[in-house]
Amino acid sequence: MTDYCGGPEAIGESCVEFTEFMHYQYLPVKLAGNDEIRIPERLEFLRPLVDLAVDKEGKDGWYIYVTARHGWATADNPINRPGWHTDGFGTDDVNYIWWDGDGTRFTSQTFTDISDDHIVSMGQFEEQIDPTKVYTEVGGLLYRLIPVVVHSTPQIVTPHMRSFVKISFSEHRYNLQGNSHNYLFAYNWRMYSRDEVRNDPYMAESDFVLTNTRS
Repeated sequence: MTDYCGGPEAIGESCVEFTEFMHYQYLPVKLAGNDEIRIPERLEFLRPLVDLAVDKEGKDGWYIYVTARHGWATADNPINRPGWHTDGFGTDDVNYIWWDGDGTRFTSQTFTDISDDHIVSMGQFEEQIDPTKVYTEVGGLLYRLIPVVVHSTPQIVTPHMRSFVKISFSEHRYNLQGNSHNYLFAYNWRMYSRDEVRNDPYMAESDFVLTNTRS
């Protein structure tokens, strides 16, 4: 059982402009043991955000992933995973997020006795949430989230174009099927079925299947 509390840390402002619809999921832009950051041309406009995160985090030897989404956001489809949760649940992963449009929601409260079971934990966050302590932050800024920061998607009232970027630092390969492949690197990881992961209560919301190799 773990207690969860705290909010995002504002890192800096960066003007990012999306010019096309897109949905990139955990695209690796840096591999463990390789210091070079390789961003595909279509995502090169996000480099200022990546640079801000790298300047702050300085995780030598870790993987870095970029998630980028730009689309029509509605109440039923806020273009992000719904429900109260933490990024990097049960890990030391650090995530940076940026958005344009309705903002990610945070809370100033403490969540107590949270299970290590991913599915149970999300139910506990929902049960304990105090609506009077929910807030959002200003868009257009890059925010740093550690794994105890509980947050959720925005509540979309008026449909609009929404942009979202996440930059993830992890010592693990994010190796689930459906993740974006970066052809600027030569790698061939085994990719695991998301359906199989969801059937494991301790991995159901995880971004990776733990293996014994890192290259």
